[in-house]
Amino acid sequence: MKVDKLPLAETGNFSNIFIDYLKNSPKLAPTHSFEPSVEGFEKALSYRKLSQHSRNTLVDVLLEQYGDLSVSEKTAKNIASLKEQSTFTVTTGHQLNIFTGPLFFIYKIVSAINICSRLQEKFPEYNFVPVYWMASEDHDFEEIDHTYVDGKTYTWKTNQQGAVGRFKTTGLPELADVIPGDTAVFKKAYADSPNLADAVRNYVNELFRESGLVVVDADHPKLKAQFADITKEELVSQSSFSEVESKSNYLAEQGYKPQLNSREINLFYLDDSFRSRIELIGDRYEIVDSDLSFSKDEILQLVDSNPERFSPNVILRPLYQEVILPNLGYVGGPAEIAYWLQFKGVFDHYKVDFPVVMPRVFGLYLDANIQRKQQRLGLSYTDLFKNTDLLKKEFVRENNSSLDLDKEGTMLEDMYDSLRKKAEKLDVTLEQHIEAQLTRQKKILDNIQTKFIRAEKRNREEEMTMISAIKEDVFPGGTLQERKVNFLSIPEQNFIEELITLTDPFDKQMHIYLG
Repeated sequence: MKVDKLPLAETGNFSNIFIDYLKNSPKLAPTHSFEPSVEGFEKALSYRKLSQHSRNTLVDVLLEQYGDLSVSEKTAKNIASLKEQSTFTVTTGHQLNIFTGPLFFIYKIVSAINICSRLQEKFPEYNFVPVYWMASEDHDFEEIDHTYVDGKTYTWKTNQQGAVGRFKTTGLPELADVIPGDTAVFKKAYADSPNLADAVRNYVNELFRESGLVVVDADHPKLKAQFADITKEELVSQSSFSEVESKSNYLAEQGYKPQLNSREINLFYLDDSFRSRIELIGDRYEIVDSDLSFSKDEILQLVDSNPERFSPNVILRPLYQEVILPNLGYVGGPAEIAYWLQFKGVFDHYKVDFPVVMPRVFGLYLDANIQRKQQRLGLSYTDLFKNTDLLKKEFVRENNSSLDLDKEGTMLEDMYDSLRKKAEKLDVTLEQHIEAQLTRQKKILDNIQTKFIRAEKRNREEEMTMISAIKEDVFPGGTLQERKVNFLSIPEQNFIEELITLTDPFDKQMHIYLG
C-alpha cells in the first residue's frame, strides 16, 4: 500500500469553520488554547498537570477494567506509566459501533497513536500514551447498531435500552458468522465479554495490540467521583449553559453556525435500563420519561453516594475527560472540532486546561481496480470528490471538443450586439425586445448543448459506467467512503499496520491510500 495526499479544501467536503481552524484564523483565537501542531503540543506540555492521587485512581480503574485481558508489553508499560508526572495522554473518542463501524473509527485511533509516536521522538523526556475513550454511556443505539461491509448493511437486533456499553452482546457472535471477511477477533470478543464495553475493549486491544493503545471506559464510580464537584455545580448553578452560549454567540458573530445548543443542565441520570435528561422544574430535579424526582439536598447527596448515576452529555463529556486524564490533546473529526470550539469558556470557568484539539486523519482507500479506471479516464484525485453528474459532464466535454458551443455563443452575442446598434438608430424601445430574444436564444443553445452532452454520454457508455463505479467506491450510497465502509471491506491483509506506517497526522491533507 502507498499513500498520496490531497489538500482538504480541494475535496469540497469540509465546513468553513474547520478549514479556518486549520489555517489558524485569528477569528477563532478566543475559542481554543493551542494550535493543532507539534508546536502547539510543546506549549501545552507546560500547562497540563494531574495530581498523583488522580493518576493512581486512573491506573487502578484501568487495571480493574482490563482484568485478565492479555495485553502487549507496551500497553502494560503505558498503563503503569500513567502514575508518573512525566506521562501524558493523547485521546480520541468514539461510539461503540459494532465491528468498529466506519473506517474513520480506525483513522481516529491511528491518528492518536501516531501523534504520540511523533511527540515521543520530539520530547523523549516525557511519555505519551494514546487513548481510546469509549462512549460507553451513549444511548443512541440506532447510530451504532449496524455496519457496512462489501456493499451490504448488517444490523444487530436487540431490544435493550440505556447506555450501550452495558448492553449484553447476545446475537453479535452469530452476526460475526455472516459478515464477510476475517471476523474471528470480533466473534471471540463478543462471545467472551458480558457487555458491549468489555467486548469493544477486547477487540480494540487486539486490533491495535502492538501500538500501546490504552482503552478507557469512564462509566466507573471512582472516575465519576473525581467529577463530583463539577456535577454539583452543574446541578445547582448551571454554569456551563451561559459559557457555551457566550462562545456560540461569538462564533455566530464571526459568521459561523454553532454546532451544538447547550441545555441548562448538561447531565443525564444513568441507570441500568435508561439514560434520561435531568431538568430543574421549580425546586425539583425531574428525570425525564421517568417517575424519579429529587429535592436539591437529595440529588446532591446522591452525587456523593452514587456518582455513577450522573452522566455528562456532549457539552460536559470533554471536561470530564480532561479532569480524569493527564491529557494533552483530543483527536476528532470536523463536527467534533466545531463543537469543541464552543467549550473554551466552560474550561476556563472550571479552571481546567483546554487541550490541543487535533483533526483526525482523513482517508480514502483506492484498490488496484479503481486506480486502473481512474488512470484510464484521466481523472485527478480532486475529480473523485466532484458530483457524479458534473464529473460525467466535464469528462465528455473535455474529450469531445465539438460539444463546446462557446464559439456559437460568442457568434450569437455578436449578432445581437449588431442588432442593438441598428435598433438604437430606429427605435430605442426595440432594445428590450432584442434582449428578450437574446435570452431566449441562449436558452435554446443551452438546451442543444445539453442534448449533445446526453448523446455523447450514450456514446461513451463504458466510460460513464466506470465513472459511476468509481464514485460508488469513493461515495458509497452518496456518503464519503470513510464515513460508511467498514475496514473489513478493505482487501489489504495488514491494513491497520500499513495505516500506522503511512499516516502522518500532522500533515493535514486527505490521505489517499493506494492498494
